[in-house]
Amino acid sequence: MKKEDFRLSANSATYEKSSPQTIRALFASIAKDYDQANDFASLGRHRVWNQKLIDSISPAQHLLDLCAGTGEIALGFLKTHPQSCATLVDFCPEMLHVAQHKGQKFAQRMRTICADAMELPFPKQTFDAVTLAYGIRNVAQPQTCLQEVFRVLQPQGTFSILELTRPSFAPLGWMHKLYTYTCLPLFGRYISNNASAYRYLAKSVQKFVAPQELCEMLSQCGFERIRTQSFLFGTATLITCKKPYLSQPSC
Repeated sequence: MKKEDFRLSANSATYEKSSPQTIRALFASIAKDYDQANDFASLGRHRVWNQKLIDSISPAQHLLDLCAGTGEIALGFLKTHPQSCATLVDFCPEMLHVAQHKGQKFAQRMRTICADAMELPFPKQTFDAVTLAYGIRNVAQPQTCLQEVFRVLQPQGTFSILELTRPSFAPLGWMHKLYTYTCLPLFGRYISNNASAYRYLAKSVQKFVAPQELCEMLSQCGFERIRTQSFLFGTATLITCKKPYLSQPSC
């Protein structure tokens, strides 16, 4: 899919999160430039956040990386865990194609699957760790996704979510909103010639639930030991939790 296949008019630069086909087309349109755009947009800080997420994963033989995108999290995990393997799941094949190209030296220890995060094609208790970076806000029904994670995660397995969030301090929140709505589209126009896609991504950050509400969803699904860590005044948040040894999901 070419970049020009996805465009939004200046007056309609938003769409409903419940339209997976549109979101898939969005990510397909920016897949080749996604890593470079992230470097510009976060001034490289996202690499520090990504490493914090990777460090939060308890020793795991098999990692499931949901909304894996271009594979930054899974590939970082495989580099630091030479005895482990990883399954990358994303609903955008163009993103997974980039991940496959980047991870050629890990081909024996990784696999990519194009699938919906709300309907995972795996048996119960398949993985002993799950990660989800910068993707939960784009899932149509986040709680359904969390239920699926609970189902495929082994008892005592860890689940780590990294997401872009809004600072709670009002002045910082205003500056963050100004930055996301003005600078992100500019970066998108400069790097991928697609300001519209980054206009949507900016809105997705501003409109998604606060970390506290996401923690409540995790608790309702049966997860325990839920912890949060904020970065750069709350512009990104890492949430970690575990599946109890004996439990049933409550959501």
